[in-house]
Amino acid sequence: MTRLFPGRQRQQGFSLVEIMVALTLGLVLLGGAITLYAGSKDSYRLQENIAGMQENARFAIHALRRDVEMAGYPLVNDIVPFVAATTTNGNGAVSDQITIQYLSRAPATRDCLGNNIAAESPIINRYFIGEGNDLRCQGNNNDAHQSLVEDIHNMQALYGIDDDNDSTANRYVRADQVGAGNWGRVVSLRVALLVASNGDINATQQAGSISLLDTEIDAPDDNRLYRVFTTTIPLRNRIP
Repeated sequence: MTRLFPGRQRQQGFSLVEIMVALTLGLVLLGGAITLYAGSKDSYRLQENIAGMQENARFAIHALRRDVEMAGYPLVNDIVPFVAATTTNGNGAVSDQITIQYLSRAPATRDCLGNNIAAESPIINRYFIGEGNDLRCQGNNNDAHQSLVEDIHNMQALYGIDDDNDSTANRYVRADQVGAGNWGRVVSLRVALLVASNGDINATQQAGSISLLDTEIDAPDDNRLYRVFTTTIPLRNRIP
């Protein structure tokens, strides 16, 4: 006898529950991949900003060192007083200014603005932090000045005084603490720069204050990264 109604065949495919589980697992994996990508991007941006800060600090310190090492050239006798390098003290968060003086060598050399200075004429370069938070330089007492390095937010300076005539600094003081009779014993300049990252990197807020040598300033409340770079520069023309 032929059966008119054959037996049911087993259905093929996935159930609704299986599909929902698969979709959920897929979303979890996708979320993990997105998180990993975002973390890698943030890490790359952080490293890029740190590298930029280090490069800005290196360039700023190089510019200062190049001039400070020439300060007081040539050695000046007691008849004509000649201040090799001076700073204008800031108050709190206000930056110091560094003024460097020396004589142009033959052939003629340039000031920090690129102006040609005749041989045996004084070169006077003034370094300071501009309103745009950049290291600027003003050459030979001209009103004109130009930006050298960006994202430099503060600069502080101390003078190293040699008290025992061994050409090594025994103590570091601010410009207004040197004393009129001690300028001839200044053998080095210590400079601290507060450098900021170029971009917003959602940095952890720094509580309290930041130390630059003997000065405390309030920590910025933005999302940029800040670091202090310090260097000590000898005044070679003051060291026998």
